[in-house]
Amino acid sequence: MDPIFIAVFFPFAVAVAVPYFANRYRAIAAWMAILAPAVSLWALVLLYGEWSAAGRGALLYSFSWVPSAGLDVSFLVDGLSIMWGFLVAGVAFLIVLYSNSYLHEHEDMGRYYGWLTAFMGSMMGVVFADHLLTLFIFWELTSVTSFFLIGFWSDRKAALYGSQKALLITGGGGLAMLAGFLLLGQATGEWHLSKLIAMSGVAGKVSLAAFVLIILGAATKSAQWPFHIWLPNAMEAPTPISAFLHSATMVKAGIYLLSRFYPILGEHPAWGYVVIGLGMTTMIAGGLLSLRAYDLKAILAYGTISQLGLIVTFLGFGGREAIIGSTLHLYNHAAAKAAMFMVVGIIDHETGTRDIRLLGHLARRMPRAHILAVLAAISLIGIPPMGGFLTKEMLYGVSIHPGGPGEWAAFWPWITLAAGIITALYHLRFLGGAFWTPAEGTEISPKPGHDPPSTFLSAPAILVALAVAFGVAPGLIENTFVAPAAEATLGGGVRLDFHLTLWHGINQPLVMSIITVTTAGFLYWKLDWVSAVLNGAAELWKNGPGPNKAYDGAIFILKERTWPILLSLQDGNLRRYLRWSMVVPALLLLGVGLSMDWGEGIWPAFQGTTFIGASICLLISISAMGTALFPGRLPAILALGTAGYGIASLYIVMKAPDLALTQIMIESASIILFLLAFWVLPEIKIIPKSASRRARDWGIAIFLGVLSAAGMALAMNSHNLRTIADYFIRTTKPIAGFRNVVNAIIVDYRGYDTLGEITVLVISGVAIYAMLRIVGTMQEDGEGH
Repeated sequence: MDPIFIAVFFPFAVAVAVPYFANRYRAIAAWMAILAPAVSLWALVLLYGEWSAAGRGALLYSFSWVPSAGLDVSFLVDGLSIMWGFLVAGVAFLIVLYSNSYLHEHEDMGRYYGWLTAFMGSMMGVVFADHLLTLFIFWELTSVTSFFLIGFWSDRKAALYGSQKALLITGGGGLAMLAGFLLLGQATGEWHLSKLIAMSGVAGKVSLAAFVLIILGAATKSAQWPFHIWLPNAMEAPTPISAFLHSATMVKAGIYLLSRFYPILGEHPAWGYVVIGLGMTTMIAGGLLSLRAYDLKAILAYGTISQLGLIVTFLGFGGREAIIGSTLHLYNHAAAKAAMFMVVGIIDHETGTRDIRLLGHLARRMPRAHILAVLAAISLIGIPPMGGFLTKEMLYGVSIHPGGPGEWAAFWPWITLAAGIITALYHLRFLGGAFWTPAEGTEISPKPGHDPPSTFLSAPAILVALAVAFGVAPGLIENTFVAPAAEATLGGGVRLDFHLTLWHGINQPLVMSIITVTTAGFLYWKLDWVSAVLNGAAELWKNGPGPNKAYDGAIFILKERTWPILLSLQDGNLRRYLRWSMVVPALLLLGVGLSMDWGEGIWPAFQGTTFIGASICLLISISAMGTALFPGRLPAILALGTAGYGIASLYIVMKAPDLALTQIMIESASIILFLLAFWVLPEIKIIPKSASRRARDWGIAIFLGVLSAAGMALAMNSHNLRTIADYFIRTTKPIAGFRNVVNAIIVDYRGYDTLGEITVLVISGVAIYAMLRIVGTMQEDGEGH
């Protein structure tokens, strides 16, 4: 088996198996779950070898899914997908390792690790998918699995609210993305990302609607403003889930989508305006919201939103330096932010709270956790020798000489500098509130707190070590992962040759970095003043509109305001249901028919009839009228049967005995079923109707009858509608061995003969009889209607 299929599908196999074993052998649950990322990492190493041996070009793997529709499940292996695959599987390995110390013994291990590994498999599918529909399926699987992970503690209302919010926003964005994919595929005639990337001029063929829909899918998943509102509520998930989904994988799926579509849509006229606008707005808004949060996870959640905005801004600028910068920051942010989430989990586990107002001077009681938090934070602030210094310098450099809309170029350095200052400030606030300053007021954390065992600290320590190594020795990954990923993002066969170093001399980006750190330090010293300003602004705007208010208002309307409409449509009146189910489709068909050009001479000419034929037609009409007018059930059933046998007689007159025989058998079986059914049902109650209601019902009946007759006449005599009649006429003799088309349809094409049809009807009748007998018994006992 090819390594790509192991890397993608093995986690799903573990997800199916681990709940069974984990709930029986809880002590080994984590070690079973860790097989998923471990085996995927092994498969990725093999895949990396194959890819390197092939010259680091794009490799394609696929298997047929729906051959008749030309659909396949295909995977693309290039520098971008390889980098993301190692990121997802590597972080998943550390998350499972960390979860083993974090979870309590009473937790549902099977459910936790099952959904965790299923989510990992979904993310692996997203980053390797080549076919657009394959990408969509895995994309939505990440939304579904994250729903169960965020709501893992289902006894908490906040967790249920957060999981529902995440599913509706990210799932809705996924549906918008699917619509964009459909428009893209229709415009280009291609559904494979590998071919779309190689195709020239795709951006010029893509409509603005398709572009916006695809960007909408990325924006909702990567929590870009105003769709960021799901991420803070998703922090109700267990901390390992937050570290995995909301710092290193799920929220970065939108970043992956933008990176993958950069060579496809990067030349679209709206790219610079939309993507840079989203990124800058999110970067500033997320940072400011982080400064107002008091929960450590909320601070990191809003900080994650801000950092995602930074990466999106990189991609919006475009060009060599910006793409390299975005690729670098993916590594730095994934390692450092996941480590910070894990440290928060340790603080919560050891002190019983995440509220910075209740925490204080933890640096004294938790020195090892403090060191890890400081190193991770300064990496995200961008202080040497951490890897974040490299990415911040590159961002500042790109903002001075940006791509994208030239008329905005003068504003980018100032906006970027402001975002950098806010980023440094909220990280200083995080460190100060938890580790450096005393608790506010007299209330303190439930437990004093202390450093946990080394096994608990091992996962965040590994991540911090990677962040340090990234800054001290960036050459370890620059040609292994960064350059190939950036080359795949740029597309067009670009080859990059660069060397990453911490020191570039005294230049404008360095000056901006110094201004960032000094200004953030001063504002942290004046944090009370900053908080007062932000709280005052929030107080002024508390009654104003906002994304959260819009979401909650929409949910309220859907839950509460739609009940009157629903009850007006579904009030238990079967007659009303029947009317609407018949009239609405008929009106729609009428509208379509009136809009079509049927041409002239399409009405069939009347060729006369015999006395017997006319008499049978009159009998059928009278029987049908009797079925509707007879008050009793037995006369109505007999009248209906008379109409059916009349149709069989008409077939005989028209020299179609095979059809007549089929009609007789079907009619006989139908009458028997009707008699069996009505035998066990209670007597019908005749409800008097007013003249207006009777007129309405007759009008509907006549309208439907005329519409049906006219529709069949037009369809049979018009060449505007394609039918399969020619196929039956052409293939009846070779397939069935005779020229009787009707018999061939009944016996050969439908796969069973009249006897089989009668058998099916009899079996169905027995089942219906049993069901109705139960219903009738319930009615006699007064238990049902």
